[in-house]
Amino acid sequence: MKSGCKWIGCCLLSMLSVQGIQAQFYTGNDVDGARWSLGFTGGVFVRPILSDNPQRVSTGDGSESFGIKGEYFLPKKWAVYAGYERTELNYGYSSRSLEGIGVGVKRYFVPDRWFVQPYLGAGWLFNWGDRHEDSTTGASSGNWSIEVRQKAVNPRAVFVPSVGVDFYLFSSVAFVIRYDLGLGLGSHTQIEAVDNKGVTYQLRDKGMYQRLNLGIKVTFPMRFTQQDGFSLGGIIGSLIENWFYRLDQNSREYYYR
Repeated sequence: MKSGCKWIGCCLLSMLSVQGIQAQFYTGNDVDGARWSLGFTGGVFVRPILSDNPQRVSTGDGSESFGIKGEYFLPKKWAVYAGYERTELNYGYSSRSLEGIGVGVKRYFVPDRWFVQPYLGAGWLFNWGDRHEDSTTGASSGNWSIEVRQKAVNPRAVFVPSVGVDFYLFSSVAFVIRYDLGLGLGSHTQIEAVDNKGVTYQLRDKGMYQRLNLGIKVTFPMRFTQQDGFSLGGIIGSLIENWFYRLDQNSREYYYR
């Protein structure tokens, strides 16, 4: 128990040490001339926001998203971004997709050299995919069958406010967490499904969806400094190394008893 408390104490001391030297830690947001980044994200939680679902039909886990974006850092903690995005929205019985170019702006808030960089963003997705996704499909299992009719109008433009945080593992490498709310203009989906027992299911939305993204961002020109040993990645690496060292020491003590 005492050894566990000592280990936790060492972790806290390491974190406090990092807070003390943040003024010296370099991150990609530390703008000194032109700097930019390239990021890859994938949706771990993607859902359409339904306006009507009286039968409580589950939209399942089939929705997904992917994006690759370039970001250019501006003075005064501003940044602009542009990139490719694709989002597939699953409604349980059917799906629709958005694909196109996303552009927008970000505003960071904390000092540039902190390895935790929260931000607010707002942008537009310009969808070049199908405008209409109307379909009639069917499914069956044993004595059960269902017919699904979908009428969907995809937006040509989607307003996407977002909130996120970049955790800089090293000076030029950050772990990204971002939440997006998609507001499709002139968009709606209407789904009606009837099974062979006469039960009718209805789902509707007005072009809104949400997604939680995880990913990696790399800033350019890439740079690694001596302070990286005190970065978030350095702390994690040191804790893992200390943990393996303690395991090795304990095994040696047990062997020589």
